[in-house]
Amino acid sequence: MILLQQLLQSLNNPNPHPVARMLHRRQPPPVGADWLALAQSAPERARTVYDPTGAPLMLRKEDVLTHGGEGVIYKFAKNPAFLIKVCKDDTLKNSSKRTAFRDRLNAMLALEDCRNAPFLAWPLMPVFDADKHAIGFVMRKTSGRTLRALYAPCQVKRFFPGWDRLQVTQVALNLVEAVQMLARHRVLVNDFNPDNFLVDPFGRVRLIDCDSFQIPDAGENQNTFLTRTFTPEYTAPELLFHPELFNRERTPEQVRFSLAVVVYMIQMSGLHPYAQCGGGDPVENLKSGKCPLARRDGVRLPVGWYKSVSWLTPGLKHLFIRMFVDGHHEPLKRPMLGELKNELEIFIEVMRKSKNKNQRAILPEKVKRKEKAV
Repeated sequence: MILLQQLLQSLNNPNPHPVARMLHRRQPPPVGADWLALAQSAPERARTVYDPTGAPLMLRKEDVLTHGGEGVIYKFAKNPAFLIKVCKDDTLKNSSKRTAFRDRLNAMLALEDCRNAPFLAWPLMPVFDADKHAIGFVMRKTSGRTLRALYAPCQVKRFFPGWDRLQVTQVALNLVEAVQMLARHRVLVNDFNPDNFLVDPFGRVRLIDCDSFQIPDAGENQNTFLTRTFTPEYTAPELLFHPELFNRERTPEQVRFSLAVVVYMIQMSGLHPYAQCGGGDPVENLKSGKCPLARRDGVRLPVGWYKSVSWLTPGLKHLFIRMFVDGHHEPLKRPMLGELKNELEIFIEVMRKSKNKNQRAILPEKVKRKEKAV
């Protein structure tokens, strides 16, 4: 209730807090899957929506930011800290789609911790049409560069000057903690496309594609709101082998696999965990289960990449092997999120203490020598 009152007040406050204005200026423009303006989209008409108290919120044609898959996102002229997403007409005219949208929205609004999480573009409150039917919602405006910017050293240097592997690993840790928080509420991230995650200059991660999350129902039926959204190269192999599983609930094991792929690629400047000498399609390599980290099955890391692997801590390397080799065909063997978090924290501490520049280098110059046992 307090959050709703604060939100209603801030939406109708044309002068945001000075600190909010300062933070808004310092952040780069939004970039991400749901934020890329579709230039070919038909122009949207101006419309009026209403907040829960019945107060009108005017949305102008020039306020349209982007057309997403399920709705139109508007800038809110009176307060730039928020955006308003309104369902497309074809969703509102289809009774089954309309009901599904409203049921899912109610389930999301019931998750107070998610509403309060600053790293989520989560529905904060519904907006209504003149007949008091929910047709959209208000969400925070987020900004930053997509995780894909961390996949290339030149991009890191351009968008995050002064960063090395320590800062990049901290971003990976922040992402793990965000996914972990959602999992505690039975909310599962379905699509780990790096364009669905934003990183700001302080290393904070924002999750912007909440429409693709698997959401538990807060009602008596205890249903789960599913989505079929996925990106193949970040998807657990059992889903690729058995597409019919997309019609069922995703599992925590599948989320752990997908998240680990992203974390590995952040650590390895975009190298996929199943990338190997001779190239090949990333998805086919993933389905084969032949991970070069295990140094078997006749596959090897692409030339030059062992330098980056060698500076990972033994525990982190072993975790990746358990995830991508042992856990490829046996999902229950995939390490828990807490283990991944712990290993990343250890790696960060090792980098902080090391005086060897290669330990923190995004692209190390040398292979790390094995330490002799004493």
